[in-house]
Amino acid sequence: MNKEAEAGKTRYEVETKVNGHSRDVSLDARGNLVEIEEETDIAAIPSAAREALTKLAAGGKMGKVETVTSGSAVSYETVVTRGGKHKEVAVNADGSSHKE
Repeated sequence: MNKEAEAGKTRYEVETKVNGHSRDVSLDARGNLVEIEEETDIAAIPSAAREALTKLAAGGKMGKVETVTSGSAVSYETVVTRGGKHKEVAVNADGSSHKE
């Protein structure tokens, strides 16, 4: 378990691996579930999100894809490596840019 401070709020993150796939669970200081990041196959996400991530990764290499669930909101993220630099990108199910 890792303790993190994000935007002045303390979060605890538990990193797990289930059937070879990673799943990270974030909890607030009271133990309430804040967010779940779960590794998924890019073919399993909505087509608009898949197309948007593929476009954002053009000319680079896409890392593992994660489904991120925060409350009732679901988004999809990956890390794109291009020219030795890494950049995290995230999109909503409809392919629009996801901003936290």
